[in-house]
This record gives sequence, structure tokens and C-alpha cells, in this order.
Amino acid sequence: MKISYNWLKQYLNLSINPEEVADILTSTGLEVEGVSQIFSSFDHLVVGKVLECFNHPDADRLKITKVDVGSSIKQIICGAKNVKKGQYVVVVLPGNTLTNIKGDSFKIKKTKIRGEWSEGMICGEDEIGLGYNHEGIMELPNDCEVGNLVSNYFQVKGDQVFEIGLTPNRTDAFGHIGVCRDLYAYLIHRSNKLNLSIPDITAYQAGESSLSINLDNKSADVCEQYYGVCIDNVTVQSSPMWLQSKLISIGLKPINNIVDITNYVLHETGSPLHAYDYAKITSSNLIIRKAKQNELFVALDSKELSLSDDNLVICDSEKPLCLAGVIGGNECSVNNTTQRIFLESAFFNAASIRKTSKQHGILSDSSYRFERGVDFSNCLYALHRAALLIKEICGGIIGQEVSFSTTQLQHNEIDFSYKYCVNVLGHKVDKQTILSILKSLDFDILANDNDIIKLKVPSFRVDVKRPIDVVEEISRIYGYDNLPESKHINFQPFVNSSFSNNDIQIQISNLLVSNGFFEIQNNSLVAEKTTRFTTNNLLNPVKLLNPLSNDLAIMRTNMFSGVLNVVHYNLNRQNHNLKLFEFGKVYGVCKDNQYHEKEHLTICVTGVFKGGNWHDKARKIDFFFIKGILDQIIKKSSLSNSHLSMIEQVTDYSSLGLSYLYQDEKIAECGIFSDKFLKFYDIKKDVYFIDIYMDSFFKFDNFPKIRYNPVLKFPSIRRDLSLLIDQSISFEEIKNLINSLNIDLLKNIDLFDVYIGDNIEKDKKSYSLSFLFQHKERTLTDDEVDKEMKLIYKTLNTKLDISLREGEL
Repeated sequence: MKISYNWLKQYLNLSINPEEVADILTSTGLEVEGVSQIFSSFDHLVVGKVLECFNHPDADRLKITKVDVGSSIKQIICGAKNVKKGQYVVVVLPGNTLTNIKGDSFKIKKTKIRGEWSEGMICGEDEIGLGYNHEGIMELPNDCEVGNLVSNYFQVKGDQVFEIGLTPNRTDAFGHIGVCRDLYAYLIHRSNKLNLSIPDITAYQAGESSLSINLDNKSADVCEQYYGVCIDNVTVQSSPMWLQSKLISIGLKPINNIVDITNYVLHETGSPLHAYDYAKITSSNLIIRKAKQNELFVALDSKELSLSDDNLVICDSEKPLCLAGVIGGNECSVNNTTQRIFLESAFFNAASIRKTSKQHGILSDSSYRFERGVDFSNCLYALHRAALLIKEICGGIIGQEVSFSTTQLQHNEIDFSYKYCVNVLGHKVDKQTILSILKSLDFDILANDNDIIKLKVPSFRVDVKRPIDVVEEISRIYGYDNLPESKHINFQPFVNSSFSNNDIQIQISNLLVSNGFFEIQNNSLVAEKTTRFTTNNLLNPVKLLNPLSNDLAIMRTNMFSGVLNVVHYNLNRQNHNLKLFEFGKVYGVCKDNQYHEKEHLTICVTGVFKGGNWHDKARKIDFFFIKGILDQIIKKSSLSNSHLSMIEQVTDYSSLGLSYLYQDEKIAECGIFSDKFLKFYDIKKDVYFIDIYMDSFFKFDNFPKIRYNPVLKFPSIRRDLSLLIDQSISFEEIKNLINSLNIDLLKNIDLFDVYIGDNIEKDKKSYSLSFLFQHKERTLTDDEVDKEMKLIYKTLNTKLDISLREGEL
């Protein structure tokens, strides 16, 4: 179910952003499965006037227009048949992004079409996400101001739409008002500055016209309530743009003002409505009855259905007009010739509607709600609300009202024990807080003794039938996070988070193990002397007041000591080729006496890297091996290369190393331990290391699910450049600069040769780079690749003073 953020704000003076609303709804049981933007491109659309319009010299179906957009006159090529001189049109200029009715976005660029420049786009209503018409461009009234934003004319604002996975019990949240009730209850429990404004219907007055209808309910067992009103002198046409935009935002297609109003009220209140063309109701008689076996009925979608004798239908004296609660009939549909209507609001039996819907394979917004149960007391409100909107928008005169009700439907009453609530929650919630929450959810307090509270359940909460249901209502508004863990629970529930830190560790562990690494685990208590080479000016070690020995005197400030002790232990036992890793925490005390605790992953490698079989030559582990492992971990993550940078570093414990920064925050380092540091652990071999700051890593990375793309079937083109650059410039710096150009055709950049020596200045070096270009939908031309290569070289030359080693591009 789709819920619009802007629509919610009509009823609730929300001061929180859509992300916070989504979190609140999910926490209260209305799980938000996704949030999408709509009408986001309206901030870039301007009103233009077509000053000239003539045929394209090299295309029969295209026209060249000169369009005044206020700030300038643009030449725009248009393929719409209805474009002509003097029109006021919707224009999007180059550099802006357009989102169509299907949600697809594309960026507008200045481009050449058949030899003529086009500096923008004249839009149709489907192309700007405002409708489904694709017949041509959208024409605006002549009173529009050229250069003004289109959003000012249509009064349409960018919106966020929540996709809510509604559980079957939450029928009260079938409309925007129902969702607002939950938001209101949650927020009012935490703040008093909130007003829930339900649209007022006191202006409703039946009998302004003598138009009436006769009602005969022959199936009161499955139609317990039925209300209707006749409305005379309506004008059926397109709805005002504010109404259309509301429906489009939740994925509905506007039809006409009458139908749109019934859909609007349905998604506002959760109560289905149906409008009949009064003139097509024979003898002004409506009959609610069961269908005859094999009786034929033509639905709104023009499909002919063969009905069974347990299907409920709304008929006149001759024919079925509506398959009750499921779909309207084509015979009595409202169109532009309609002048009188009959508006229906009813309470149909859920089981009957479900059976009919399943039998004919029809799932409509109405049947979806009826088969789950709607609020019986809301039928009349929805009818009056829709009638007032029709009077306002369609110019109607409200006529006579008809109604039928078999019995007075009763509200459920529950005797609720405060002690029972506390026992279930395992936490003592103040009784006044409980009463406040229940009142905010529209529960009436009929009696309040010492322990027993007699409650009247609101009619829209058909799922609240037992005391345990009331406890659930209190819990979700009070907040499950506010309920402390009970001391009496004897087990720890397993929580499976989609992207938990533990999942990330498992993925990294699997990667390392597949590369021949072994996981180790060391004591977090170490000797104080281990901090000698790894002091931190910001942190002091956490010292134990009563250590078991000097070797267990402090909590470790780094992971190196434990790993290197394991390396030393294994080297002494002739295990010379080691690949080790350890996840763990490091500790410290800040200058303000606040304790510091951070997750780290430390990797150590020494010895010879053996191949997978007898044919592969063994090679000594070097810096590039350890850097490759770190690059694999980063590549498996979701960290963007554009935000990643590396700087060389030398520390007390390393003689050569790199620091990896993400958005200027250090996330990892790798290198080779210094001889002085290794001597402290009595190690005489080279040992390479990686240290990943996992807390920073977790902050930026969520290890998303792998996404697969098809192998590109069109040929690629490779181009090489030999560049002369300063010694201080790294390949990473060059690569990041090229990637910042966002060249879609560029698939890969490789450094395949580095030269320093004769015929090159002392402060220079030569890099040979290869560039791979490929298009996913066609074969590239040399001209296209040449254009991108010139852009790359120009950027490198301008920004980094890089030149070609020889020749010209």
C-alpha cells in the first residue's frame, strides 16, 4: 500500500522528515518496505512559449522550434505532432533530470539531432510524471508566465511515498487518516505540539435537490449497512491538478473528477465508494440481491462475467449494475456526458466479497479492503465527505439520501487489567501513561477501578478483541525499545539483521580463509611494555588495578602484540609461512577519562606464497601481496572508489606503509613492520600487516547483496597513453581524477608500465595507461572514443600538468 508524505501532512502538522516518519511507522507495526520520490523533477520544469516552429531540414517527423524560456530563447527539436507556434509549453533545460510516470529518470543534454542542435526538451504529461497521456506535448493556458516554474502553476510539490507492507489485521490503516492516527498517537506520547485534523463534514446538507432513488435490500445477511445519495447537475471533466497529483503519487491513474473523488476518499478514509450514472438506472430503482446462476455482467474493464448465485450484485429493475464490493459495471459507468449520479457507501460481508473476488480473479482496491473488514461506522462519513468534494469540484447539488441498516453494530468492550499488562510487558509502565496511550488511540475509558479498566474499542480497530491485543497497542506506542530486557529471561533471542556487523565479519572471514588464512584469537590483556612502539597521544592504556601478572597488566591498545607473539611462536616451531588474521577490540582512556573501545581486524603475513599446484612457482610474500588482500576486502564492500584515497606513511612500527582514507577518515593501513619493532618480538623475518578500523568500516559499508549484470556482447576498444608526470603524483590520484569525469563508456583503467631513467627528467616518471571503452547497446565508433580520450588528456594536463611522453593525441 502506498502512502504519500505530503498527503499525511494535510491531517497532521508534521515537523519530522520522511525518513523519521518511515522509522516511526515501522516501529508501530506499519512496516515501511521502501520510500520513493515522486514529482522530483518539477523543481526544474519551466514555462516556455513557442515563438517559431518549422520543419527539420533533414527529418520528416521532426520540427525545429524557437522557445522563449524567460532567461533566453532556446532552439529545441520536437517530434510531437501537436507542437505549433504560440503554444505555452513545459520545458526542461540541459543539465536537469526528468522523471517520467513510470519512475524512469534520464538527464537532459544539449545534443545534435540530424545536424541541428537541440537545447532542451518540450514535455508531454507522461514525461513529467503528471499523467499517462502520450499523444503529444502538454499545452498550458495562455495566462502562464514565461520562465516561471511549472510547479507554481500546477501547485505540485516533490513528494516521498512510503510502500507499506500492511498485515491483514491492520485494516484501520487502509487510508491516510488511519496511518495518521498511529503517527499522532506515537508523537503525542512524546510531544504535545501536534494536531490531528480530520476533514470537517458539517457543511453536508442532503435534500438541496429533489433527486431521489428507491432502495430494496434483499440480501441483508451480506449487506448489513448501505448508504447512498443522489447528486444532481454535476459537470464531469478532468480533475483539478492537486487531485490528480495526489492519485498519481500513490500509483493511481486519474479518470475523471467523479471517479477520482471516490478514489481519493477511499485512500483518505479507507472506505470504498462507488458512483453510478443516475440516468442509466432504470426506473430509479436500486436492488441489492444475489445474482442468478450464470447471469451475465459486463464489468468496467469491458470483460463479461458469468455470475453464480452466491455473488452479491447491485441492480436496477432490469440488469446488474455492480458486482458489490468488487468492481463496477460498464452499463452504469460515469463519463463526460453524465449529469446526475448516485453515490454509494456500504458495509458488505467480508467472507462474501472474498469469495466473489477469488471466483472471478478480480482484486480491486475495494475488494482488498472489504474482504479484510472495513470500519462500519465510517461509511456515512466517507459518503458525506465525497459528496461535499463533488459539490465543490463538480458543481453538484446534493439530493435525497437513502440508507439501510439491519442492526445497530456494536463496539467491542474489553475489561483490561493493569496488573495483567505489567506482567505481560515485564516492565512497570505508569498507569497514567497507559491511559494516555489508549486515549490517543481513540479507546474510550468507560470505567477505571483500581486494577480493571473497562475499554470501548474504536470501531475501526476490528482486530482488537482481547486484553492481549490491548497490551500490543500499548507496547507499540510506548515503544518496544523502551521496554528493558527482563532479568527472568533464560535465553538470548537470535536477532538476524540484514546487514549486521557480524555478517560483514563473516564475509571478510570467508574471503580470508579462501585465500589460505587462519583465524586466531588472543587475550585482550597484554604487558604494558607492548605500548612502547604504538603510543597514542589521545589515549592512555587501561590499567588493571590488580593484574594476575605483569604480562596481563593492561588492556591492549593495538592488536599487533598478540598477532606477533603468535608469529614468533610458530617461527620457533619451523612454521615459516604464515597467513593469520584476528578480529578483536582495542581499548584506551581519553583525556576526559572516558573509556574508548574499538573493533579492529589485524592481518599478518610472512614467508613464501605457494601456488595451488606443482606447476605454479612459489614467490616470496611482498608488499603488493598484502595490499592486494586489502584491496580485495575493500572491493567486496560497497565503498566507492571516488571517496577512497591512500597516503604513504612511516611509523614507529612500520618502515613502509599506506593509510587508506574514506571521506578523509582513516579506515585501514597496511605495510611492513620495521626491523626495530620486530626485534622487540625477536622476529628476524619480514612480516607484512593490515590493520582495519572496523568501526569506521562498518559506518561506511553495509556489504550489499551482489548485483549481476549481463556480459556485454558488443566489442570493446582499447586505447593506450604514455604520460610524463611528476614523481609525486600517484596512479591512484590519476585514476580518481579520470573517474570523476563520469565517462559512461569507460569500463576500466590499467597501469601496465612504469619507467624512470634515461631520456626522462630526474623529477619525472613515465606511466603507460590502458583505457577500455565499451557500449552496452551498440558498437562504438572511433570518433566517440577519440572524443573521450581528448577529454581525459585535457583534464590530466589541466589539473595535474601531465603531458604526453611523445607525439600528439
